[in-house]
Amino acid sequence: MIRALITGTLYADPQTRTSAKGSAFTTAKVRADGKDGNSLWISLVAFGELADRLALMRANNAIAVSGKLEVGAYTDKKGEAAAGLSI
Repeated sequence: MIRALITGTLYADPQTRTSAKGSAFTTAKVRADGKDGNSLWISLVAFGELADRLALMRANNAIAVSGKLEVGAYTDKKGEAAAGLSI
């Protein structure tokens, strides 16, 4: 497991959703500074009280989060394999 501390700004307003089992959670995307001035995008998933607090934030708010960093693979819009980060 990789524990990480990420700072950046929210890309858009967080979205609150409900799982198939009826549990509420909130998702958001954070834009952080990467190498050579490029942006690094990290997806956030929060549950419980943290989800409620995240849902109150708005696009472009500064944010600092810590948690379990996960690397995932997906296919982008061009059909190419890409990697993504989520906390």
